[in-house]
Amino acid sequence: MKTDELIGSLVADQGHPPESSRRVGAFALPLALLLAIGVFVVLLDIRPDFTDAVTSWRYLLKIALAASIALCGIMLLFRIARPEQAPAQTIKWVLIALIPLGLGVLGEAMLLPVDQWKASAMGFQFIYCLTLVPLISLAPLVATLVTLRRGAPQSPMAAGAIAGFAAGGIGAVIYALHCNNDSPFYVAIWYLGAIGIVTLVGAGIGRFWLRW
Repeated sequence: MKTDELIGSLVADQGHPPESSRRVGAFALPLALLLAIGVFVVLLDIRPDFTDAVTSWRYLLKIALAASIALCGIMLLFRIARPEQAPAQTIKWVLIALIPLGLGVLGEAMLLPVDQWKASAMGFQFIYCLTLVPLISLAPLVATLVTLRRGAPQSPMAAGAIAGFAAGGIGAVIYALHCNNDSPFYVAIWYLGAIGIVTLVGAGIGRFWLRW
């Protein structure tokens, strides 16, 4: 039996063609976004200097990074839901999503005196970032995993990690409306750390829940 025929047979046995993941995602992801915004409204508020922040390249870069991760993660979500999509093929897209951060870190290193690097990287109340980004990401994580559940990913663990990556990006975009730590150094450590937590949770759940 040819590879394509084998994949088709396995997908048919599962009863959930990969195309159905798009239909589920089209409903689940917007709903999860609304729920995540609801969590933000209940727990947090928009930073008081928001109108000034949007004129800062550091803040705009922070938003761009989180949005890049969220959009790239969602794109990969639908790709990796298909059984013929090898997980290794997604790595380059993950790296592309991190390009804004790399440029920001380079710019910060050039503009900021070395003796200020540590303070900029640590920021203040970083524990909020590590806690609230995953919390805001919970509904998007459920939505991304449910979307993948309707597909047939080749690697359940890798697919779960992509689900967490996308959900973490969504949570980071929303949390960035509140957070006033804008240094690319801070974002590289704590935002990526928070997104990494959601990615690991997604991988752990996906390993078992996305098997087919």
